[in-house]
Amino acid sequence: MSTIENVTVKCAFCGKNSEQAKMMSVSAFDEPDLDFRPSEMLRSTMGLWLMECPHCGYVADDIRKRPHMKKETLLRIYGGADADLPVIALIFQKRALYCEHTKDTSGAIRAYLCAAWACDDEEDHTHAKMLRIKCLELTQCYLKRCWCRKWRRYTQLAADLLRRTENIETLRKMDTNDKRLDYATRELLLFQKGLAEKGDFSAHSRIEVDLNPYDDFFEKRISTKTDHWLCSEEYLKQAVSVNDDIREKALEALDALRPRELNLPYHEFDGALLLHRGIPPDEEHPYRTRDLAKAVNQEFLNVLETFVVPGNSIREAVTQQSKVCMTMLYQLYTSPYLADNWKDYADARQRLYLMRVDDPFSDDSYLIGLVEPRASKTAP
Repeated sequence: MSTIENVTVKCAFCGKNSEQAKMMSVSAFDEPDLDFRPSEMLRSTMGLWLMECPHCGYVADDIRKRPHMKKETLLRIYGGADADLPVIALIFQKRALYCEHTKDTSGAIRAYLCAAWACDDEEDHTHAKMLRIKCLELTQCYLKRCWCRKWRRYTQLAADLLRRTENIETLRKMDTNDKRLDYATRELLLFQKGLAEKGDFSAHSRIEVDLNPYDDFFEKRISTKTDHWLCSEEYLKQAVSVNDDIREKALEALDALRPRELNLPYHEFDGALLLHRGIPPDEEHPYRTRDLAKAVNQEFLNVLETFVVPGNSIREAVTQQSKVCMTMLYQLYTSPYLADNWKDYADARQRLYLMRVDDPFSDDSYLIGLVEPRASKTAP
């Protein structure tokens, strides 16, 4: 049940009176979302969580309280707000910008998050993602200096922000064996990773994890579930092995851990190696990568790139595994069937070159396509 009262308030910024709706009481009946967005009825009252003066645009929890800055400074800060945002989202973004300026990091995180929720309600997915990226940036900074209990809460938030912004690689690398994690936080991280593996980037409720994170009882429990990503990481490397049996077993394990469609590039990779039948790859006998090029994704390219070695490496450092993966990358990046956004992946074209490599398993030498190790850059 929500109780709302209209009150007349005097803006401390411009001195003018306005009617403001003030929330006197409200109820929430279920668990919040994974990013702590409250359930109904509270979640539908977002428009009442802040006051905005209709005369000057000053935004605060209570506009009767003066801002901690000069008028010119506040107006300059508000000038950085995005006028294209939905109305409620814009109000929260103005509050976030104010909090950032006053070094109130937790307040800024909360305001950016609320702005993203408002965009969700308007189905403005572009702005929602942009606001979550900014929120994630502040959260990651805040995690470096907050106390343990807050650290757990913001770790849970960071996991959801990473998934909702499709920053899957960073989410996968979150250490679920960190001793600072309590039972609930670790279970939630595992749930987030599971959603990400399924390609699910939508909102979810904490009730789906069957946890009550506010019950101190959970502080005494130990999470024993396996982090499937740690298993998947090893299987992914095995899925690009030069050994047919190892690839076969790895593909079976991956198909059991996650949706098969995520593993299609590895199946196509396996097929390309089986069709090639071990013939040394060169310009006359390339791998058949036509189908593989169409199934490529970022994860697959990243896995192949882990086996890339610099061109000035000694002969012993260039293993058969390295040669296969580098040759495959070369053929993919020069393939007419690969989408242009992947050809430009971290300046791939600038890293391609041909190099003569001695085959440690043969007396012959042959040309294979190699690439320089990829620099750490943002993927498309």
